[in-house]
Amino acid sequence: MKPAGYYLAPGAFVLVLAGATGASAAEQPIACKKVPLVVRDMFHKDFPVAKVKACAREVENGELVFEIASVEGAMTRDVLYHKDGKVIVVEESIPMEAVPQSVRAAVDTKFAGGKIKLAEKLMRDGKVSYEFQISYKGKNVQPVFDPDGKEVKG
Repeated sequence: MKPAGYYLAPGAFVLVLAGATGASAAEQPIACKKVPLVVRDMFHKDFPVAKVKACAREVENGELVFEIASVEGAMTRDVLYHKDGKVIVVEESIPMEAVPQSVRAAVDTKFAGGKIKLAEKLMRDGKVSYEFQISYKGKNVQPVFDPDGKEVKG
């Protein structure tokens, strides 16, 4: 498996959100000032040095939610919030070297010959998982694995 040298794939903001958040309506980019103040305040409290790149809103499972996409050094981060400021999921780009060996082995086995475009660490409800964008056999796939290397539903 060949990891890409660059971990931020164009369009990752849109592609990853769909895979990581479950059933949702189309994401709508919005001006960040239209994100509720409580959401913006929580983001800046939790990630004080991150530079905000984009904001969006969408309906997920019947609820209006907001996403803030940011960059901090070489890492990109997308955070999805409830309108009250509670975090739903944090997605952070990571180099393959930071992915647990058990997960790397599972990806290499299942997607042998594929090219990893993006690796992300997902944090939801106190649980960590790893999502990948992989070009495999002419298709783009987005598998998600738990820390033990078991493929799970994203």
